Amino acid sequence: MGLRYQPLAACMNVSRASTKLVRGPNGLLETRAIDEPAYDHDRLGRRLGLLIEGAATNLLRYSMAFDNALWEKNSGVTVTSSTIAAPDGSQTAMQLDLPGTSGGADGLYQNVGGLVANDTYSFAVWMRAVSGTADITLGGIDGASAHGFTLDENWQRLWIAEPASGTTRYPKISTAITALPASILIWNAQLEAGPAPTSDIISNGIPAARACDDVRLDPGDWFAQGRGTLVFDLHTAKDWAGIWRIVQLYSASLDDDHLDLGYDSAADQLRISLRSGGVPLVTQSLYGGLAKDTRHRIALAWDDDVISVGLDGVVLSSPDGFAMPRNFSNIVLGSFGGTEKALNGHLRNLAYWPEKLSIARLSELSVG
Repeated sequence: MGLRYQPLAACMNVSRASTKLVRGPNGLLETRAIDEPAYDHDRLGRRLGLLIEGAATNLLRYSMAFDNALWEKNSGVTVTSSTIAAPDGSQTAMQLDLPGTSGGADGLYQNVGGLVANDTYSFAVWMRAVSGTADITLGGIDGASAHGFTLDENWQRLWIAEPASGTTRYPKISTAITALPASILIWNAQLEAGPAPTSDIISNGIPAARACDDVRLDPGDWFAQGRGTLVFDLHTAKDWAGIWRIVQLYSASLDDDHLDLGYDSAADQLRISLRSGGVPLVTQSLYGGLAKDTRHRIALAWDDDVISVGLDGVVLSSPDGFAMPRNFSNIVLGSFGGTEKALNGHLRNLAYWPEKLSIARLSELSVG
């Protein structure tokens, strides 16, 4: 068995051209500075791992100021300030009182123009009952659908995703399903393109953006060119569209020498790609049905003759007979070149060995 190397935290570099909100060890949302790794936690303060996300924009204006005129209210709906702590520990949460009249359809909404009809958008908002429990409805992107949720006295970030219509486009909070009065607390609503919400982006008058996480390992003297094993402990995104990446090893350009491991959601397949001298050597689908919002251990191992991928205790290998490139100078985690096709999930742990481990060991390491 090879020596397990663990220099990865020391040689990891994170670039992000904006701040970012994630939960800290105290369970509260905290701001991570530009270029600061976004280690995330759950409500109880348990570590979830490094959150790697693509660029996103909150299309709502005044995402926290629900008393602003841009948030329209049906008759009888009121919004007031609250002294109950918000998800970030501040006193910026607001109380929304819904009368339950007109079949419960009266509510709070913000019209949003410029959405692309039939494209999918996600709407997320932090909510909790003022006391006890409360039944609430999120009305969807175009107001046509009704999604019911039950709140208690714990903050929850609830979300839905739908195609936008070609007419009225707005997210709405009401009690349309239950048609009962409700008093709830709300904090930071977010509308963004894509099938699932990313981390919180706060807007104040205009749509606000967050930059992509560019996470890289510096392949210094710890990295053995031509052979190796990486084992990823991942928690996948709530939902996805298109292709996202787990890791890319490449020389000067992704079009030249590279070893790429990613997931194609349309084909529902985990795939590897190997290039040498700009020529594709291996492009192969390995496995299918990678579950969303689930923890996985994935092993990637390579040497001069074969690439192997382990998942759930099963190891599949590429055809042999090639020479592995020996000039990898970039190792990118969770995105395509640090700019797009992001994982939008958590990297919980990463281990490395400077040799290709045996099939039996890869099988063992890939069991979650």
